[in-house]
Amino acid sequence: MMNRRIAREETPEGRIARAARILCDRTDEKYKHPPDYADFRDALRPFIVRELLLARIDEARRGCGIGLTERVRGLAEELATLEETLPNEILP
Repeated sequence: MMNRRIAREETPEGRIARAARILCDRTDEKYKHPPDYADFRDALRPFIVRELLLARIDEARRGCGIGLTERVRGLAEELATLEETLPNEILP
């Protein structure tokens, strides 16, 4: 059992670790068994996509040029669409 000493995390590793922790709790509550590799793969896929989108947005913000605003806008739209599907307790 993890001791919940971290409530929020600002790093990608911490956010994915938090998602994994919530997956463990939910799987144990719902199925009464620890999650297996497939559970982690399927459940963490959208969170990894989210982290990649956040990294791309950050990269685009650091860049310069005419297409910057449009690139950030497009990535932000993808991120918003993805976040609508994620559990609220995962998001900051």
